[in-house]
Amino acid sequence: MPTDPPPPTYEELAREVLLHRMQDYSEDYHCAGWLSDLEFLLWEKQTGEGKSPDVQVRDKMRAELRVLAKVAGGWWVYEDDTQPGQPGPVFVSMERWLQILKNQNGKHVP
Repeated sequence: MPTDPPPPTYEELAREVLLHRMQDYSEDYHCAGWLSDLEFLLWEKQTGEGKSPDVQVRDKMRAELRVLAKVAGGWWVYEDDTQPGQPGPVFVSMERWLQILKNQNGKHVP
């Protein structure tokens, strides 16, 4: 008799929900499966007065996405040099994500 696979961990569930929330934002607000630099757009903190509705949505989502990222232990990027040949969304550890941000010369650092 076959046994059922073990249930997913909280980390695995958080990774999947995080990916789907990022993709949903890209599709719903930009009509793109994965908007160019989406990982940076959803990570960086917006500042300033008179925020557009799109920025307000991102600000609200950002809190949810950061919680999911913390539980998941990382962030989704479109491609990563440490995983060549794997196009599309790739999950990277939080340590790797922070390194990617640093390598962007502070361009996307919140």
